[in-house]
Amino acid sequence: MNFTLRQITYFLAVARLGNFGRAAEVVHVSQPGLSSQIAQLEARLGGVLFERGAGAGPVRLTALGERLLPVAQELMDTAKRLDALARAGRSPLSGRLRLAIIPTVAPYLIPHLVPALRAIHPALDLELHEVATDDLVSGVLSHRFDAGIMASLGEQAGIEAERVLRDPFLIALSGDDTTFLSGPARPESIEAERLLLLADGHCLRDQALEVCGMRSLRRKLNLEAASMATLMRMVASGMGMTLIPKLALADENRDGRLRIVPFAEPTPSRDLAVVWRRNAEVAADARALAGMVRDLAPMLGVEPIPRSVPDGCPEVPARRRISAKGS
Repeated sequence: MNFTLRQITYFLAVARLGNFGRAAEVVHVSQPGLSSQIAQLEARLGGVLFERGAGAGPVRLTALGERLLPVAQELMDTAKRLDALARAGRSPLSGRLRLAIIPTVAPYLIPHLVPALRAIHPALDLELHEVATDDLVSGVLSHRFDAGIMASLGEQAGIEAERVLRDPFLIALSGDDTTFLSGPARPESIEAERLLLLADGHCLRDQALEVCGMRSLRRKLNLEAASMATLMRMVASGMGMTLIPKLALADENRDGRLRIVPFAEPTPSRDLAVVWRRNAEVAADARALAGMVRDLAPMLGVEPIPRSVPDGCPEVPARRRISAKGS
């Protein structure tokens, strides 16, 4: 009887989520591709694994599926132990690494990080994923990702974190906006009705509201952006103002259309961290990756956080750190 670990992975994803579409998203494959692999597994086992209801309702395991579930999980656990043995016999960052990065970091970090990794760790097989914070954390915990780079969450059950970069916030306005003619500015001076934000699902939205001491915005016209690039174009066209992480400044203001105003001390900032599963076999890889990201700080124009400062420690007094919330 021939079957693949890919088929077992897909089977476990559908069994856990009860939905073919959601399972396909989680394992990063098309739904037809996932369904085809499940069908091949069913053909080899000689029976149906899921009761497929009408519409988009949840699917349930059949009796055969129930019998397969513990065996499939044992197979995956064995595969992970074999992977751990392989990792133990090699140097860090010399095998496969599935790395997830949040969208407000990925476009600005990846162009610097990937060339550095290729130059110093040519044996690394890097697999990159751009996902929101909630998906990143759940993916690390469920073994979909080996590690992630995100805004620091502080203590998180089952997650280890090493903070690497401190990324200050700045105020971005259009070039002809006369607000804050002279900086620095205080967060409480930002007018709620003029503050533009990323849409729900981005932790930067919650961080911006926290900086300005707001829980939510109530406006007659709701203007939100799905990406940092769109948000900055809305600001440049005079639709309002927003907060921009310094990490994104060079890329998002390369045409000089934005006017940038600094915050008064203590400057609000976000801490970026490399995260991985607690007690995971990828810890050495993750810590080596953290060192690589930290070394890029001068090139990125942000402040490195020394390794001696663990996640959850008191902050440097001259900075006001903003925690990641939501996704």
